[in-house]
Amino acid sequence: MKTISCNFCGQQNNKVIIQGPDLLLDLPGDFRLVKCSNCGLIYQNPQLSFEELIKHYPDNYLPYRSDDGESQQSVLSRISQNHGLQRQCQRIINKRPIPGSLLDVGCATGFFLKAMSEKGWEVKGVEPSAYASEYAREKLGLNVQTGILSDLDTHEKFDVITLWDVLEHVHDPLTTLQEVRQLIKPNGLVVISLPNPSGIEARLFGNYWVGWERPRHLFLFTPELIQDYLEKTDFSFLTIESFNGRLSLTLLSLEFWLRAKEMPEKRWRPILKILYSWPLRIATWPLYKLLELINKTSVMTVFAEAKESP
Repeated sequence: MKTISCNFCGQQNNKVIIQGPDLLLDLPGDFRLVKCSNCGLIYQNPQLSFEELIKHYPDNYLPYRSDDGESQQSVLSRISQNHGLQRQCQRIINKRPIPGSLLDVGCATGFFLKAMSEKGWEVKGVEPSAYASEYAREKLGLNVQTGILSDLDTHEKFDVITLWDVLEHVHDPLTTLQEVRQLIKPNGLVVISLPNPSGIEARLFGNYWVGWERPRHLFLFTPELIQDYLEKTDFSFLTIESFNGRLSLTLLSLEFWLRAKEMPEKRWRPILKILYSWPLRIATWPLYKLLELINKTSVMTVFAEAKESP
């Protein structure tokens, strides 16, 4: 582990705000998140190296799902996940109705890329997980390179670049956005989804909020700070929208809290199943819709355009 300075402003003054273990995978370690006293960036400090982090991304890590009909997921679960994918696609199409070229950074097993290709887009992806990238190539027939963004072998510039739940995972988000800027066309659209530490659930669940996801989330950005990052890397901010991360994330945070209180799983597991039933999901829809309108859910999606070259 290595002690680092703030990625945005370079200052070293900070205060600890969250500390604890890997709640999602229950792997060994105790990890600390600090908040920069100057600009407000939240980041893991000291920070695991890339090599140390690899063990926290096993092949069964949730984003590396392979639910194209071969898995044992329920039909309703697949319908729900497909609905989420279609919402992602539609938000982009609303802003770029004519299909073009799209790069998905950290594309996991490629289901978003597959959905966009079916809508006429020319798609490409880059993904550090060998398992996930191979799945995207072999099972879905996608053009996906194994590696990180700086490894990408291309001279192409893209109309749209997406980073779905990615920027919080990289060791240098400022450099990553600069690399994105080099790969995007003038006025190209960049789409970045991120956990929102200013949301209601971060305050409600505190240390057990799913968005901290220690130690994989190395950085967390407030809505204001991510706009500063975009301005610093030659993008024009457009808007922040919230449309991902509803009841499932709330209940995962609740599960982390229940486990920490050492309540017997046989007592609370049936209750969580009831809470995640379709009637409850429908009943809570108005509440989440309201929180989405004011950008206070656990996930925010930022849209920006590359500025014209001087």
